[in-house]
Amino acid sequence: MFTKPSKTFDEDLPQGRMLTEEEDREMKENLARRNFDMSLDDFTEAWKAGKFDGDKEKHGRVIALAMMLPEYWED
Repeated sequence: MFTKPSKTFDEDLPQGRMLTEEEDREMKENLARRNFDMSLDDFTEAWKAGKFDGDKEKHGRVIALAMMLPEYWED
């Protein structure tokens, strides 16, 4: 016997929302400070200058934060 579920699949998923520009900037700033002990602006400058190249220990964290920057996706 088949019974209809009481909820639809998407009702079980956590509901999300888009971050405001301010919240997005604050999140990235916090990641830069926590992971690299520097401001987001300093991280961006260091990343663009290649200062993290060859640092295998930080590689994953560098890429994760860099991919959140618009500059990562620009040519």
